[in-house]
Amino acid sequence: MPSVKVGTVGGGTSLPTQAACLKAIGCKDGGTNPGDNAKQLAHVVAAATMAGELSLLAALAANTLVQAHMAHN
Repeated sequence: MPSVKVGTVGGGTSLPTQAACLKAIGCKDGGTNPGDNAKQLAHVVAAATMAGELSLLAALAANTLVQAHMAHN
């Protein structure tokens, strides 16, 4: 996901909930080298996206997508 743009400094990152989430995944503030934590956050976002896509593909392959939506809607 080369085009994902994320930030760990400024904007809403100082709000309590956002700061807590960034701290929980180890991405709060700028990092040792500028941009290190933003790069780590981008990796987390990419991994979460890929996990969701893998889950979707598994549901499609097992023909359980509709049943899952009906059960967990």
